[in-house]
Amino acid sequence: MKNAVVLIAAGSITLSAIAQSQRVYFGTGKGKGIYFAELDLKAGTLSPPQLAAEVVRPGFLVIHPNRRFLYSTCSGQDLGKKGGVAAFEINRDGTLTRLNVRSSKGQGPSHVSVDATGQCLMVSYYGSGGVASFQILEDGSLSEARSEHQHAGSGAHPKRQQGPRAHSIYPNPENTHAYSPDLGIDKVMIYRLDPGAGTLTDPSFAEVPGGSMGPRHMKWSAEGAYAYVLNELDLSVSVFKPGALPGSLEFLTTVSTLPEGADPEGMTCSEIRIHPNGKFIYAANRDVKREGRDSLTVFSSFAHTEGFRRLATVPAEVSVPRNFNIDPSGQWILVGGLRSNDIAIFKVDSKTGQLAFTGTKVPFEGTPICIEFLD
Repeated sequence: MKNAVVLIAAGSITLSAIAQSQRVYFGTGKGKGIYFAELDLKAGTLSPPQLAAEVVRPGFLVIHPNRRFLYSTCSGQDLGKKGGVAAFEINRDGTLTRLNVRSSKGQGPSHVSVDATGQCLMVSYYGSGGVASFQILEDGSLSEARSEHQHAGSGAHPKRQQGPRAHSIYPNPENTHAYSPDLGIDKVMIYRLDPGAGTLTDPSFAEVPGGSMGPRHMKWSAEGAYAYVLNELDLSVSVFKPGALPGSLEFLTTVSTLPEGADPEGMTCSEIRIHPNGKFIYAANRDVKREGRDSLTVFSSFAHTEGFRRLATVPAEVSVPRNFNIDPSGQWILVGGLRSNDIAIFKVDSKTGQLAFTGTKVPFEGTPICIEFLD
């Protein structure tokens, strides 16, 4: 919740928005639905999460640019095996009112995003490996799917890359194209985005070189100069810049998320975020062997004077950090433990990018999968 102080001076009224707390929503895997809490921006403390809306396996969330609506992946008996996407109105008290649910058109919906104009919602589905798009109507509800695309191919990993596994989808800052990292085929699929029509067309792709990389998530720098792709299987970040053709990507480099000499066996990556100041990149590393190696890695971005390189890797303080996020003020990071069922809070040094665990862990009901701030 944001509070504002009205300052009256020299016969004029100036609004100075002084954020004292920040609302945050959580998608879950085994809980009752979507939860919310308040982050105290001064103290770095989180209120106990409360249920915002009941929904089956909401997973990943996205908030509409107008901050009035929230969308999530979901499942349920009425959706069959394919799963769906759900639309909600955000109430002033933090609860959510369901507007409608649409089939995701593919199995295992894994990620959702909204274009910059708030007219088009996009979903990737990991299970059957593809993407779909929907128009967002004036009341925030979703149309039937306006386009869908099935990915094809395979990769070198004998177990994880037997077929396409579209893990996520994002619009670029120019809002002209959408990008879907596909773990199963070592490609970032690229689509022309028409926000008004709610469609994705003209598929193309960019290779993530190296083999058995497993691209999972990606983030664009604010100015659109660089795209950072997190590789789940290789535990690395591959960096691209816009190519010569509209919407295309040109590969630049790949850097490991782990320190030199670290054992990657039984480790995978999960999430990547960019600090609001654009100078630092963060990635999460999961220890699926339960040996206590879960960690967060800090990189300097290409916008930084040091260039793109790993600065530090610190313990995540949770078991299996499936997701984390940086609050919009850039002061705090919340890390969700999938196996430990808790939220760890870190203080962020905005000058160096370094992280310091506050010592606070908040118990969480039902496996936190996604963390989204209502900024």
